[in-house]
Amino acid sequence: MRKLLSLSLLGAAIGVAMSAQAAPLVVDSSQQNALAITLYNQDLGLIRDVRNLPLINENQTLYIEDVSHQIMSETLQLENAGKVLEQNLNNNLISGYALLQAYIGKQLQLARFNSVSGTETVSNARLLSVQGDQAIVEHQNRIETVPVNQQGWRFIFPSIPEGMQSRPSLEIRSEGTKKAGEAVLTYLTRGLSWQMDYAIVLDKSGEHVSLDGLATLRNQTGVDYPDAKILLMAGQINQPPAMLRQRTEMVMAMADAAPESGAPEAFQDYQLYRLPQSASLLNGQTKQVSLIGADRVKADKTYHYDFPVYASLDQHLYDQKPDIKVSFNNVQADGLGFPLPAGTARVFSPDKEGLRHFIGSAQIQHTAKGQQVELPIGKAFDLTIKRRQVRFGKVYNGHQVSQELELKSSRDQDSLVTIAANFGQPWEIKTTNHDFSKASASRAEWTVKVPANGTATLHFTATLNKL
Repeated sequence: MRKLLSLSLLGAAIGVAMSAQAAPLVVDSSQQNALAITLYNQDLGLIRDVRNLPLINENQTLYIEDVSHQIMSETLQLENAGKVLEQNLNNNLISGYALLQAYIGKQLQLARFNSVSGTETVSNARLLSVQGDQAIVEHQNRIETVPVNQQGWRFIFPSIPEGMQSRPSLEIRSEGTKKAGEAVLTYLTRGLSWQMDYAIVLDKSGEHVSLDGLATLRNQTGVDYPDAKILLMAGQINQPPAMLRQRTEMVMAMADAAPESGAPEAFQDYQLYRLPQSASLLNGQTKQVSLIGADRVKADKTYHYDFPVYASLDQHLYDQKPDIKVSFNNVQADGLGFPLPAGTARVFSPDKEGLRHFIGSAQIQHTAKGQQVELPIGKAFDLTIKRRQVRFGKVYNGHQVSQELELKSSRDQDSLVTIAANFGQPWEIKTTNHDFSKASASRAEWTVKVPANGTATLHFTATLNKL
């Protein structure tokens, strides 16, 4: 009798053990130990998520919840969870439309509220089809149309269809682990991005600027990233599908090697920034953090006018304004000397009372140390350039063109204006009343001094040879 009882208890214990082995494991964000996210300028982010993981039995199903709704499942890597045999992204999320689609051809209940009597009637029906804002049902032996998402009508579903979830999850089946530990989940996702926005203050003299660079972070992944280490990648990264996993591995190495402060670090031809403190980036949130700052950077405010020169007759008189450009060199000697990510620069300047006013904006491209930043912020109000072609004729192997430019100023101080002529074919300056330089194979430049409340004239003749 005791022997039979022992065998029964042993069988029950084996059954419980087998049941426990078969029960799936669920790991959500409450088991999160560490989180790091790398944001790119191109609607892309890398997630490195470390979570506590219980012992996994062989072939036991593991569900990892609270992952991005826009996860790129082909880039998924899972460490310390045993050899992965199969992985699935369950992204069949519960919604009114998804439930209707799942119940086509099945029984459900139809409820209608009578606003006059204040009562609601509930009856059984079979859903036949759903098209736009109308559903077709078989109800009380008749075929009827029912409005979808209209006040007074609602559908009652008996249960959630199999495989449909309230949030995405990763379903993992592996060879199991020998003990509990920490799993490292890494994947690329859409829905994350960042950009730079610069506030630049040009002083009254136009000789110095102060620069404040704010990084704007956006999260549209459908999931929160609380208390995360945030890294920002500056540079343009190609994303060919065949390279996604290799790219993930490379960026994982970047995250491990990132600097511990806001200073940038060069890595694999890009620049990587780490925010000095952990921060939360919630779903739907736009966050701004200070990334770059510099005071009294040596700068220049200059005036520029570009125009084309063609081997054709032109009888127009052009009355135009020169461009205003604020430029500075990205070198330590001038007050900068660190990589500048691409972004929009908005330039301000104080008036006589010290009140700052917006005077224009331009794009800063990715700028390495030693390069120049040049910002065309607008047109000069009190400088005018009138240009006309004063001579055109044919010469051996080409044409000869003469241009005259009258530069007029209503300012109380002298101005220097850089004039650039762009030629579409081989050229040679024959005569000119100002010195010029050959800026490139197709471009000649003059710097003309325009006196205060005065006028200056540039006249030149160029030969344009046939190609």
